[in-house]
Amino acid sequence: RIVERLLYERAPLRVLELGAYCGYGTVLLAQGLPPGARLYAVEGDPRHAAVAEKVIRLAGFDEQRVELIVGPSEEVIPRLREKHGLPKADFVFMDHGKRCYLRDLRLLESHRLLAEGATVLADNVLFPGAPHFLQYAKTCGKYRCKVHRASLEY
Repeated sequence: RIVERLLYERAPLRVLELGAYCGYGTVLLAQGLPPGARLYAVEGDPRHAAVAEKVIRLAGFDEQRVELIVGPSEEVIPRLREKHGLPKADFVFMDHGKRCYLRDLRLLESHRLLAEGATVLADNVLFPGAPHFLQYAKTCGKYRCKVHRASLEY
């Protein structure tokens, strides 16, 4: 419900998902987007990406609405603008390797891929945890940080 509510409130046109896994969350994200929005879903594991591709397309989303990008996030992020046409993301959902959250947020910042006022939502920062990411988000002065506690996924 948190993701659904934030998508409704923010109505982002360019969404970046880091960690598509089997595509279920990708479909939920895509369903919550306003007309004309585009979702860039990144999955590092080619086997998971193959499943995600099928799930996303079976759900009725074409490549114009949801682009699935296969590769490690640290390699994909620097190429998002020139190779995939993402000027800046309005909304970022992080649900990949928790140890990658801080590195990838800094990559997004250094490549100027976060739109003014962008929302960055990171899953499972308390458990299993992403303490360095959370500390950075709370203290760097660039973000208003709020921790949402949830007991169930989706």
